[in-house]
Amino acid sequence: MLDVSALLDDQSFCISFTVVRSAEAVNDKGRAAYVEVSTPMTGVVQPATARELERLPEGERDKETLTIYTRQPLRVGNLANGTAADCVQYNGARYTIAAVETWPGYTRALAQKELDNG
Repeated sequence: MLDVSALLDDQSFCISFTVVRSAEAVNDKGRAAYVEVSTPMTGVVQPATARELERLPEGERDKETLTIYTRQPLRVGNLANGTAADCVQYNGARYTIAAVETWPGYTRALAQKELDNG
């Protein structure tokens, strides 16, 4: 495995994107409600390779998928914990984090484009 962590500090390779994470908050009626919190991040974003797509379930492999390398942690959804997957807003589209690998100093994630419902 190639160590790409040095590239994550090089502004020639990094771009800015926004991560949208659902967080639980208490609304004005004292009830739990989910709100979306947007966080700016930087990293390397590129199309996923065929080899990377093999990690996804077969029915999910036809969606546009990006590979994202970033120093900040990203997360997939976890039904048992009640957490939703992070979403990445990039290049005018929204992508849901489908797989994450944590490496020393960085995170590599696969993000799939959400379907337009319009």
